Amino acid sequence: MLFLSGMRGGAFASLTIECVNLADRTIKQWPSLGIKTKNRKSATTFLLDIPDLIAVVENWDAFVRTRLPMDAPWYPPVTSQWGEQVLSMNAPGENRNIALAKRMRKLFSMAGLPYRSPHKFRHGHAVFALQHANTMADYKAVSMNLMHADIRVTDGIYAPLARDEVKERIAGLTVETLSQKAMDGKDVLTTHRLSDDELLIALARRLNSLAPR
Repeated sequence: MLFLSGMRGGAFASLTIECVNLADRTIKQWPSLGIKTKNRKSATTFLLDIPDLIAVVENWDAFVRTRLPMDAPWYPPVTSQWGEQVLSMNAPGENRNIALAKRMRKLFSMAGLPYRSPHKFRHGHAVFALQHANTMADYKAVSMNLMHADIRVTDGIYAPLARDEVKERIAGLTVETLSQKAMDGKDVLTTHRLSDDELLIALARRLNSLAPR
C-alpha cells in the first residue's frame, strides 16, 4: 500500500478502513476522518494500478473488513489476549508511525533484504510515476497525488533521485540507434512536422522505449 499510494508513514499509520476504496483505487487522506497528514492537508489520492501489488492489498483489505468496523485502523495494532494475537479496534497512538518503521525493519530482516523506511516507498512511488509520465499533465497529476503544494516541490525533491536513470537514457540515445530507427521508418520525429506538444510526447515515449527494463 505504501508504494501504490505514495502516502507518508504518518498518514498510512492513521488510515482507517472507511478511507480505502480499492474498487475506485482511491484513498481519502482526510484529517476530518482522523488521518494525520502533513500540515493537515486534505485530499483524495489514487493508487498506482499495478495488478500484482493490488492483489496483495486487496487480500489484506478483505481480511480487515471482515474483522473490524469501518472506523478502525486499516493497519491495526495487534494485541495479545490469553496468548492469542488479535487485531485491535483502538485508534493508533501518537507513535504509530514509529512502530510501523520498526515492524518494517523486522520484516526486511526476516526476508534477508536491506531495510527501506516507509518514506522510501513514497520515493519509489514518485519516481515510478514520474518515469511513466508522458506529458506535463501527467507530471502535474503525480505532484497532486503526492499532495505537494506546487509542482516545483515535486521537481526539486524527486528529479535528482532519477539522475542515474537520466544518464542511462541519454547514453542510450546513440547515433546508431537513432539512425537505425530512421532507416526502419519507425522514427516518428522525422516522418512529419509535429507541434510542440506532440514533440514532447514523442520524445517522452522514445525515452521510455529506450529505458532499461
